[in-house]
Amino acid sequence: MKKNLKKAAVVLSAAGMLAAMAGNAAFAEEEQITLKISHIFVDQNDGQTIGWYRALDEYKEAHPNVTIVEDTADNDAYKTKLKTQLAAGDVPDVFYAWGGGFSSPFVDAGIIENLDAYVENGTINMDAMMPDICNNFYYSDSLYALPLDSFIGVLMCNQELFDTYSLEVPKTMDDLYAVSKVFQENGITPLAMGEKDKWPGLFPFGVIALRYGGVGTTTGLLNGEGSFDQEFVAQSAQELQKLVDEGVFADDCVALTNDEAIEEFKQGRAAMWYSGNWQVGQLSTDSPLAGKLTIVNWPEITGASGDQNAFVGGASACLVASATSEHKQEAIEFMAFMSQHFSDYAYEEGAILPTWNYEGDMELEPYQETLLGLMGGADGFCLAWDTLLDPETADVHSTSLQGIYAKQMTADDYVAAMAAMR
Repeated sequence: MKKNLKKAAVVLSAAGMLAAMAGNAAFAEEEQITLKISHIFVDQNDGQTIGWYRALDEYKEAHPNVTIVEDTADNDAYKTKLKTQLAAGDVPDVFYAWGGGFSSPFVDAGIIENLDAYVENGTINMDAMMPDICNNFYYSDSLYALPLDSFIGVLMCNQELFDTYSLEVPKTMDDLYAVSKVFQENGITPLAMGEKDKWPGLFPFGVIALRYGGVGTTTGLLNGEGSFDQEFVAQSAQELQKLVDEGVFADDCVALTNDEAIEEFKQGRAAMWYSGNWQVGQLSTDSPLAGKLTIVNWPEITGASGDQNAFVGGASACLVASATSEHKQEAIEFMAFMSQHFSDYAYEEGAILPTWNYEGDMELEPYQETLLGLMGGADGFCLAWDTLLDPETADVHSTSLQGIYAKQMTADDYVAAMAAMR
């Protein structure tokens, strides 16, 4: 009897060993996964690059079964290289791209993976992101990318000047016109503008369009839905013309570069400046405006039917996954991990605004807290129009707006020029 029991024990032990070996073999097979990743993070001194590799190191530590093979190039070289690779069918498992028109051909060609199913199964948690941060990554109502960098347009006010004249930072457009009149009477430009460079003047128009049209309508138009001959477009152009006619901008704003306009603001010769947040840090900590800067969204337009707390801004750079990857689930998990952790770490480096709800524990500068609060409470985001429009239409847009700032074109001229494009 003992002999039989001993024999049985040996058999069971052998069976257990075989099962363990089989399990180990399966685990070993999982560890052989390799993901090819292409991106532009090559400048080791850049805050975004630092944020990327902080996130990547954390991913590798948490996923020892995944081998990451990187293929990198700087921005311009990357775009050329990527398009050549994709045309040849050499598609990385995950690659850096841009939303809007840049990725549209990849979607149409079936090169990149539709992410809807991964949202549904919980691989991608949209609730953990900033509101509407992915609206440049939808094609035919389906999600195809996850965000990396982001920005918002903000109205920066010299609080010292406002206090000097006992004025409140404007909350409505009526307020803006009222304080502008006081500043003009005292020899101060209300709102600095460097329209010689063309692009700065796109920001006020873009946010006014959100006030009249809203995020959804505006984004739809920029993505090809309908004509530019719409009421909200006309209202936006008319409001911009009113700002020019009322002297909110300097008469010579089309002769000033953006850098020159910033200097006017820094030196107290202009009371406000509206642009992207990328220079807020420097203005807040290392300029004559340090300790004097109040940062808010563009004023509301009373009675307008759009989104009164929406921002020009959002995300353009993104990660997308190959539709033919042998490891789609792992590729999407990598995308989600990197998008979220890059958001935290590149934000902490001061290189971006977060695209996901910030979960870090770094002690932030006051201006960072302000920007984070503005983003978190936003109605939504829409990039400047020239970013989403095709190049020819974008040129008509920026040139025609410059004509309004120069008082050489009217709002009606702008609408007519844009309507002729579509």
